[in-house]
Amino acid sequence: MDARYFEDWKAGDRVETMGRTVGDAEISQFVALGGFFEELFMSDEYVARKSLYPKRFAPGALIFAFTEGLIILSGCIHGVGLALVGVDAMTFKRPLFAGDTMRVIVEVTETRATSKGDRGIVTFRHRVLNQSGEDVMECTVKRMLKGRNYK
Repeated sequence: MDARYFEDWKAGDRVETMGRTVGDAEISQFVALGGFFEELFMSDEYVARKSLYPKRFAPGALIFAFTEGLIILSGCIHGVGLALVGVDAMTFKRPLFAGDTMRVIVEVTETRATSKGDRGIVTFRHRVLNQSGEDVMECTVKRMLKGRNYK
């Protein structure tokens, strides 16, 4: 997909990313890199004895990071993004387990030009789904994007 400038986005526009399978090793790497040293994310034995879920799952921050990566990989904001302005109303509906495949549905809810006139703010609703089409995470993201006349 080609990058879309601020003016190219309209409320109701939708983009769906490709799928991405989350690996157990990636969860371990993220936990170590981010310092998420919680038994829930590190110990299969702990998960088996004390977790609400049957196996290890990805921390929410990793789900969000993978979401951002899939959106960038889609090409729709590549080279036109100026800033991540805000993330609101992030909710997690169910865990994302190692071996699950996630995809993101991105929908524009609002656009507004900035006072500079050569860029704008686009508000997106992100829905993360697993391989069964079940909602995993949802959030609202505001991005500043270049306009076609960006200087």
